[in-house]
Amino acid sequence: MQNHPIIKLIQESNYLPKIPKAFGNTLNMLLEPYEFNIDKCIEKISSLPELESTLIQALNYNTKLNRKFLSLKDAVLYLGAKNTRMIAIAYITRLLLPSRMGRSKAFDHIKYWKHCIGTSIASYMIAAETGLSDKEKIFTYGLIHDIGTTVLDICLPEQLDKIYSTQLQKGLHQIVAEKIILNGITHTEIGMWICKEWGLPEEIVEIIRYHHTPFINGKTSNNVKIMHLADSISTNYYENLLGTHTTFIYDDRLREELNLSKEFIENIVEKLPEEVGKISRIRLFEF
Repeated sequence: MQNHPIIKLIQESNYLPKIPKAFGNTLNMLLEPYEFNIDKCIEKISSLPELESTLIQALNYNTKLNRKFLSLKDAVLYLGAKNTRMIAIAYITRLLLPSRMGRSKAFDHIKYWKHCIGTSIASYMIAAETGLSDKEKIFTYGLIHDIGTTVLDICLPEQLDKIYSTQLQKGLHQIVAEKIILNGITHTEIGMWICKEWGLPEEIVEIIRYHHTPFINGKTSNNVKIMHLADSISTNYYENLLGTHTTFIYDDRLREELNLSKEFIENIVEKLPEEVGKISRIRLFEF
C-alpha cells in the first residue's frame, strides 16, 4: 500500500494535515472507559495543543452551561471518556471537513457531506435498535467512514473530480469509478492507510477498510456490518441528491444477521432526508 503511486502522490502533495500518533494513543485510551486513566489521558491530550483547545472551546461554546472551563482537566472531568472521544473524532472531521478545505471543483462537497451525516444517523438508528454497538461511538465513526474521499479532496482534487465526473457520466458506483481513475485503489484503502499513519484505533481502521466489503476478511465485526448497512442506505439517499437514481443494493444476509426487518430499514430510508437536514443546519464544528 505504501508504495502505491496514489499514496505517494498524496504524501508529496503537502496538503495532508499532520496528526501525531499520540492522538491515536489518546483515542485508544478513550475507547476503554472502564480502564480510563484520566491523568494519563490528560498527559496525552496536553501534547496535542489544538485538541486541548478544541475540548475547552467545545464546552465554552455551549451557552447553556453557566460556567467557564479554563483547564484541560476541568474539561475532561466534566465530559467523561465517551464525550471526550466524540469531540476528539469531531476534531479529525473538522480538519478534513470538505466545505472547509476541499480543493476539487466538480465534486459536490455539500452533498457528499450530507451522505456522511446520513451514514452516521443510519448507523446510530441501527445500533440503537440492535444493541450490538455503542450508538454514540458508531455515529462518530460514520462521520469519518469515508475519510479516504476527503483525503483525495484535499490532496488530489483533480483525481477526485475525474472520479465524480466518471460516476455521473457513466452511471457507475463510486467504487468502480475510483478503481478506473486510481489504478485499482479506492477510498477505503486510502482511508485505511491514513488511519494507520495517524495511529488510530484498529476498530476504526476496520470500519473504514471494510464498510463496502463486510464479508471479505472472513470475520466481520458488528461495527462493520452496521456501518455497511448504514452506508448502503445513505448511498441511495446520496445518489438521489446527485440525480443519478442509481440504487445500491445491500446484502440481505447482513440485514438478517443483524435481526432487522425490512420495515425497519424502510423506516430509516423514509426518515433520513429530514434527519440529515436537521443536523446539516447545526454548525457542529464551529469551535
